[in-house]
Amino acid sequence: MKRIHTLRGKVTEGVIKQLIVDDGRLTHGYKVTKFMVAPDMSQAGASCFATLGLDDKLTLNWDWENNNQIAWASVRSAGTNSLEGPAFTLVDPEHVVIRDLFIRCQVGGSDPQEVNYFIQIESMEISDYQAIVQLTKENAQS
Repeated sequence: MKRIHTLRGKVTEGVIKQLIVDDGRLTHGYKVTKFMVAPDMSQAGASCFATLGLDDKLTLNWDWENNNQIAWASVRSAGTNSLEGPAFTLVDPEHVVIRDLFIRCQVGGSDPQEVNYFIQIESMEISDYQAIVQLTKENAQS
């Protein structure tokens, strides 16, 4: 049975934050189904972008060839509590998080700022074979 969970909070730009810690059960995993970010909504024109990944070596550059990056999001605020246009979000549908999950973000500006994040995940049981496939994808060279 799949259970839906949410992970939400704030991360300081430039910091890699660990969101899920390996529980040691390789046949238990999570699938990210939604990933959204938002900057400080009180500043008009503030923008941010973020990456979700499977290791603590996340770069600020989006790299869709890198198997350890699994989701990307960006948005720009138009002012107090409003967004400028639709937010961009992309989640790789063929991933399962079986060990760790990390987030890293960037905001335009001189001082480090915090970015809000919202992540929806589904817990799932997977077979030993599926676990091996996911571990192989995580460890594959980009």
